[in-house]
Amino acid sequence: MFVLLVLFVLTIYVSEPFKFYEVEVDLEQVFQQGKPLPRFWTSTGLCPPAPREKTSEFLLSEDSLLNLEIIGSLPNQGLKYVRIHWLLDMINFSHYDQRKAISYDFSRLDAFLGKIREFGLYPGFEFMGVPAGVYDNERKHRFAYFWSDLAMQVASHYLRRYGIQYVSNWRLETWNEPDLKNYNVLNFTIDDYITHVHSIRFGLDAAGRLLNNIHLPLRGPAGLFKSKDHHPFCWKIIELCNDSPKKCPFETITFHRKGSGLRADEILQGGLELMEHFKDTFPKISLLSFSNDEADPISGWSTPREFHSDLRYGAVLASTVLQHWSALFNGRFANLESISHDNGFLSYHPYEFDQRTLLAHFQMNLTHPRHVQYVAKPVFSALGILASLGSMATDTNFVSENISHVVSYQVNPFYLCTLLISSNDTFESIQKRQQLALHFISSNQLSGQTIGYVVEGLQGGLNSPVNVWNYYGKPPYPTASQFEEMRSVQFPSIIEGPAILPPDWKKFSLPLNIRTPWIATVRMCSLQFSKPTEVLNIRVRNINANEVIIFWHEKPIDVRCTVGYEVWFSKSNLSIEWRQINSGKHTPFLVYHYAPDGEAVGLAGLYRVRSVDLFGRVGAFSKAHYHDG
Repeated sequence: MFVLLVLFVLTIYVSEPFKFYEVEVDLEQVFQQGKPLPRFWTSTGLCPPAPREKTSEFLLSEDSLLNLEIIGSLPNQGLKYVRIHWLLDMINFSHYDQRKAISYDFSRLDAFLGKIREFGLYPGFEFMGVPAGVYDNERKHRFAYFWSDLAMQVASHYLRRYGIQYVSNWRLETWNEPDLKNYNVLNFTIDDYITHVHSIRFGLDAAGRLLNNIHLPLRGPAGLFKSKDHHPFCWKIIELCNDSPKKCPFETITFHRKGSGLRADEILQGGLELMEHFKDTFPKISLLSFSNDEADPISGWSTPREFHSDLRYGAVLASTVLQHWSALFNGRFANLESISHDNGFLSYHPYEFDQRTLLAHFQMNLTHPRHVQYVAKPVFSALGILASLGSMATDTNFVSENISHVVSYQVNPFYLCTLLISSNDTFESIQKRQQLALHFISSNQLSGQTIGYVVEGLQGGLNSPVNVWNYYGKPPYPTASQFEEMRSVQFPSIIEGPAILPPDWKKFSLPLNIRTPWIATVRMCSLQFSKPTEVLNIRVRNINANEVIIFWHEKPIDVRCTVGYEVWFSKSNLSIEWRQINSGKHTPFLVYHYAPDGEAVGLAGLYRVRSVDLFGRVGAFSKAHYHDG
């Protein structure tokens, strides 16, 4: 009976209709059809857990800082912004001077923002929260002055501390979701809220006048924009912007539209419906830009959902980006400035992988001393793949069976990144594998150029650390070897290449047989690009007595001809004998977790890094960084 059952199952499998997909990329057409592709998706966000009195303790904790440093390790600023609630709670009231002017202690916020800057990130700085010990008195006597003075002091303090170039790239925003009672902790009335927003604008303008008359853009109201009866604050400020556009405090209108947890297109559709309502009801704000800065598949980051753990979430996020790009490309969402993914949180046991986070967070509380371990989830690696997109791109092409792709490029020197996605949204894929052929047709503009290529990707079940964790029974404290297994599948894999195309190629076909869901890129580069540049700012962080994480930065670039990075170590700074410690391990991002396999080699010594491009050319080594262990 068992044999018959097996044969029956095999018969069903074999008789399933065979499907083969083909995608043609004609470079001549690509060069004619492309439009500038802004990097509108490079933002994440988080909220410190309650109680608010411990915001500083949490954000400055080892767990939080390591999470943010890994988030900042995607190449080409794959994640650039971190939008964070309650930052003003990190400021302390210091004293009044003789004129009743308020002095603040910025030391805790300085320490945190200094780390954000060191990690290569920019804050999404919400004017949310309040310095302790001063608000109750001020709100009774000079409410507007308090908020404008605070905004002026915050802006001028950091403009002087970090410079105009850095701070002018911050995303300054008003209070998050002010209509919700759990966020409106100061019990604003509508009049209070309107005064608060205009006071923030006034304070930023005052700070700008102090430093070369610069203008600091403001975003808001970061609202849900649901029922006008239950969300009057956000609707009222938009109404005032429509009535007096020149007095509107915002350059960018921010709103929140999430999905129901079923389909990626719910996020875009919700945004478009809101835009249509704005157009009909508030036509004068149509010249402003718009941002969905909580564009998530479903609300409730901490609610465990299985699709968050594997590549389904990464594919949904990538699909969301491509759908928004198509709407921007075709003018359906012409004023879209950005979207943000609210997934920078720290997961907790027993939902290390199942919560809406970029990394799985393991709190190793039984070690002495306690330490923390992180494993990247496929959604993090998906954002790393998106970082390879070029500065020009075609519209998103929707093939069939949930396959979509976009072709991004640069003409001179030639660079191409074709991004392909197969996603069944949050559901399991019906097809376990898909076969397709990519056909690239050359252009006369490439005549005489030497072109190299590499195919990288994430595949369901293969690039899936959660599968390893599940296999071992979901241990709360994985062993060193279990962590090593999880990390061996956490980043994109090379599927084919690097290789060089024939010098006279006219058409190049690339077959793929790939497990669903999947995300893949085909990158092509011209040898006209100079060899990789020197990497910068090597940092080595202790994890425990036997492990470190090495981070580095790269110079800002428009294209990604880099395939990976070599990490080298020398135990002594006297007789220097270098060895590559990541040999055989694909290292596509700006981070490497070094855990020697039971060797008593020690971790103190010199570390250096260099990049390798798809022609095999290596960049200059970074300056050696000594780590004392």
